[in-house]
Amino acid sequence: MNYGNSQFGLDLLSETEKGFDVVRISRWAYERYISCSREVSLETKANIMKIVAMEEGPEFEMDEAEVRQFARSLIEQKIA
Repeated sequence: MNYGNSQFGLDLLSETEKGFDVVRISRWAYERYISCSREVSLETKANIMKIVAMEEGPEFEMDEAEVRQFARSLIEQKIA
């Protein structure tokens, strides 16, 4: 199984439906990173880490609309 940008984007949108909390979503993304690390390209790892990094400080945070747009862009493969 290959876990790519599109699948991560779908999972991320689903996760935001549970409620938007930067810390929770960041930690969820870290769990995805760890659990799928052998099945993920460097490109996808970098995109997952953009979500993981949100917990590191306000300069890395995205608001809910930005996270949803990021997820949609991954699904549409507009982000490398």
